[in-house]
Amino acid sequence: MAIIILALLASFIPSFLIFFWFRRRKSFPDYKAVCGKALVSGLLSVFPVTLASALLHITMNILLKGRVPELVLKAFYKFIVLAFAEELVKYLTGNKYIKANLNNVSWMDVAAFMTIVACGFNLSESVLYAVGSDVITVLVRGITALHEFYGLIMGYYLGRRMHTGNRAYMIPAFGIPFFLHGLYDYSLTPELLAVNDNLIFLPFIAILLTWIFGIRVLLKLIRGKNDPFIRNCFFRKLRKNNAFSAISPCFLI
Repeated sequence: MAIIILALLASFIPSFLIFFWFRRRKSFPDYKAVCGKALVSGLLSVFPVTLASALLHITMNILLKGRVPELVLKAFYKFIVLAFAEELVKYLTGNKYIKANLNNVSWMDVAAFMTIVACGFNLSESVLYAVGSDVITVLVRGITALHEFYGLIMGYYLGRRMHTGNRAYMIPAFGIPFFLHGLYDYSLTPELLAVNDNLIFLPFIAILLTWIFGIRVLLKLIRGKNDPFIRNCFFRKLRKNNAFSAISPCFLI
């Protein structure tokens, strides 16, 4: 038990490092307080996720159980009951803070809030998964920081959507995290792994794809975080001048 607790605490390190990296930014006056509230909301978001997953699970059993092949049923469960419910709740939770601070929020802030909510959710979920789990599983969940990357990707494209006014960015904002999340969960399905021995590598491919997308976005944020123009591109101001927003460096990074 003591080893599991130590492993769990160690798994928290990536989430807290990402949280404090975003929180230390200089933005609007209440920015740090909002970051703290977003983290707490992320911690609590496990409850609406559980409710949404339960409702979707019941719907799945009514409509699909016994009517489709087992692998299709598992795919629905992993992609819709789990991945869709979690990403939707995280989006709604983070979006609440964006709307509440719309006069001040920037493209960078959008990415920060979405990632911080994901950090909070990952911390709560890690505690739940640690019950009856093993040390390796607990550590891998923390080190890979998949939820944090999902939130980062969602926040990045949501920021671009808000900045440019192009609603098409909502597709990668939600679609990429949803697909990568569902792919990872589905890749761990025992029935799928039993189909072919080579599928044992599928979880690693899912993690690698998530890291490629996530690190690419993170590098863009790191390069832009000290640029005062990028840091202060407030969406409320930009919407007053659509021509300006179309050529702004905020879009280009």
